[in-house]
Amino acid sequence: MSKIEVPEELLAEGEDELRIHYFYEDANAAKEPDEQAHVVWWSEEVHMSDVDKEALQATILHNVRDETVRQKADAVGLTRFPMVVLVNDKEIVLKTDDLNDVIDFLKKNRQGS
Repeated sequence: MSKIEVPEELLAEGEDELRIHYFYEDANAAKEPDEQAHVVWWSEEVHMSDVDKEALQATILHNVRDETVRQKADAVGLTRFPMVVLVNDKEIVLKTDDLNDVIDFLKKNRQGS
């Protein structure tokens, strides 16, 4: 799907694994009223096993606040938030703002494996 050079630390570790990244803006984290909203990031390795929407929604509540998160978002070409990005061990395989797209993608690819 993507010709964007994905930073190595964002790629999945194994050939049969995916890494899911969830990026969103947190305006409450800005220190000054005119400061750009901080981008918050959550990431986890996803095995091609049964993942349901409730499990993803529950885990997405945990996040990583880091000064380099906006750079990570820029590196994978994100210009709007929230966005979910799925990567394999080589490239971006899905970029969406709809959690149902992630579930559909995982189900479709699990059937093919």
